[in-house]
Amino acid sequence: MSALSLKNLKDNPERLATLIDKVKKGSPFTKVGGKIENDRDNVYLEFLYPEIENALLEKKGLTHQDISGRGKNKIFRNTKKKSELLGLSDLEKTAELGSSKGSGGGAEATAITESMQCFFTAYLFNGSNADFNFSKDYEKELKTFYKSVANNDYVHAYNKASRYRFNDLWNKSPKDEEWMQTYMATANMIKSKSTKFNGNVYFHRGSPFMDSIYEKKKTCEKHNKDLIKSGEAPSFLAESLTSFSNDKWNPGDIWMSTNKPTDEPFTWAPPEMKKDMQVHVCDWVNLQKSVYESADAGETLGISLKKTGKTANFSEFNTPQKKQEIKYRGFKFGNGDFFNSADVYIEFSGGGSMQYRPTDGNKSWQGEIKGTKASGGKAGGGATNYYTELYFGKSIDANTKLASGTWKEKKGEIKDIDKKKMHELYLIHNRNQTSKKRTEVKISKEVAAKKGNPYTVLQDFSMVEKGKDYIYTSNKDEVNLADFKIIGDNYTTRGKNASKNFYFGKYMALVFIDAVEASSTSPGNRNGFATDVIRYAQSNIDNVSTYFWKIF
Repeated sequence: MSALSLKNLKDNPERLATLIDKVKKGSPFTKVGGKIENDRDNVYLEFLYPEIENALLEKKGLTHQDISGRGKNKIFRNTKKKSELLGLSDLEKTAELGSSKGSGGGAEATAITESMQCFFTAYLFNGSNADFNFSKDYEKELKTFYKSVANNDYVHAYNKASRYRFNDLWNKSPKDEEWMQTYMATANMIKSKSTKFNGNVYFHRGSPFMDSIYEKKKTCEKHNKDLIKSGEAPSFLAESLTSFSNDKWNPGDIWMSTNKPTDEPFTWAPPEMKKDMQVHVCDWVNLQKSVYESADAGETLGISLKKTGKTANFSEFNTPQKKQEIKYRGFKFGNGDFFNSADVYIEFSGGGSMQYRPTDGNKSWQGEIKGTKASGGKAGGGATNYYTELYFGKSIDANTKLASGTWKEKKGEIKDIDKKKMHELYLIHNRNQTSKKRTEVKISKEVAAKKGNPYTVLQDFSMVEKGKDYIYTSNKDEVNLADFKIIGDNYTTRGKNASKNFYFGKYMALVFIDAVEASSTSPGNRNGFATDVIRYAQSNIDNVSTYFWKIF
């Protein structure tokens, strides 16, 4: 896992907000080389100087330059060891601060924390009359409760084929202050909202009961494909996404149910359907209603989890009521300087955005919601192209709608003819960003001396020397084709040439924005596109996605 960096936080404002919030709340950080799940490796921080927060946010006349001048970037003090000063580079980039390796370090760590949440919550429903008290240690009470075989049956939590038992899981799970607060706050929130769940309440993570739930989704997918092939699908299904991940249908990390683990998860069925057919509900609309009616009756419910700390928030998704429209507000390439990154953001009402960028090297192109409490929801290239076709009448990077199943992202070599096309689209769209900066590139004097300086031939840039760097700033809002290629060919990330990543990401960004921003496109089309692609990323697809709770 890598260390935090100022550039990464600057490019991802929601991560910077999380960092500041953790400092203010007194939540733990992990030092570089430490084990995230080990409380002994946690460190609690305060800002070395009060104005550092404003410098990080670049407010009140302060900038990031004010940070770099502070004692070799040491901007934190260890609250439990006042003599220890730390910088961003001393801290691990954990999942909540942008690591792609998952909360606590991978799939197994996620399985452990989600399963532990099941045990805490099941205890609150089946073994305690009072909410968890944050000042109390519940280890003894929980271990006593789960000594009983009968009580263990309230939790069916698995990692692949292995079922967790409480004592073994307790020894494996992270138990630092923030995680313990998360387990308790989340359980308290679920209990307070689950007034209709009475009697024995069972909790599931990766169990056969959960498998039976998602098997119903697979049945609907098959039924939908068969309908489309037959030519007799309802109009709203004829162009539907025929397959998508389980999370897009219902992202429940855990499920709770008053039905026994061997029973059917949902008992509601269309009243007009014959009884011997009711277990075979296989169309999206009726399955969607079945999941909602079951949850509303206090029977079975999916719950999406996030690490909360002491304060847990609650939202419900995919209720039968009319869904709020999301409005498209515009777009921005990175931070407003086209050459600063390989991504693009579409911005929408409520202050949020969707960042589209290359993922897994150059293997795919994907959008991810940023800057809202729903951050983390994703929409891949295929889903984004589907909604582009739906609202704008053409595929991304095409003048028409391509035949079903033939659209692909632009992969492989970006040739000169492609770069010329990129530059033409850049000239059209760069000036229309919601926030724009003139292009600035830099190279260290040491690298320039050893490997040469490609930027000396830039045609319309001004150069200044600043410390150990040469910094080149464009004299115009847009750069010419020759300079476009020079900067793109020398795009660097973490000291290495990443031009392939840049060209792939920016090619997709430009052809995508060109489809969304076309002069013939109405604001209503853009709002409809934004509404649907963001609902998709939030597992909130009309006619398909099902009711769930999110605790965050």
